Amino acid sequence: MLTAIDLFAGLGGFSEGARQAGVRVAWARFAAKVEKAGDCLEWTAGLMGGGYGQFHFEGRPHYAHRWLYERTVGPIPDGMTLDHLCRNRRCVNPVHLEVVTRGENVLRGEGPSAKAARTRRCPAGHEYTGANVSIKRDGSRRCLACHRERERKRYTAVRAAA
Repeated sequence: MLTAIDLFAGLGGFSEGARQAGVRVAWARFAAKVEKAGDCLEWTAGLMGGGYGQFHFEGRPHYAHRWLYERTVGPIPDGMTLDHLCRNRRCVNPVHLEVVTRGENVLRGEGPSAKAARTRRCPAGHEYTGANVSIKRDGSRRCLACHRERERKRYTAVRAAA
């Protein structure tokens, strides 16, 4: 088993607060729940929603990667979050974490919103650019070339039925 000193060597050392006895125990507890896996430091204990490590400290649960980042790098500014550059949600290695906005973190991911935002063409192949795109009320994009074609067909069908 790795010790806290072995595991976190080179990450900036312990802050003055981390030298206090209670926090030293927390460091040892934390280190006992981490294993080296390639470049990642993987959390091996309980998980919170979404597959992120959970660490109890001072009577409440914390995201393990955030807990370690705040103690080795510094505070995470309000409105910001940590992006796992390694794409491994169990990783707590502060070197693999970057402070970004929540929006940036979502767009870097692989969820439906991120994939849609990276899409540059509609399903028919028209580019989503200035004059050919409108933003719908729900925030999604609409290809105006396709919309005009659909409306033309609908108009023709209504006229033919009358």
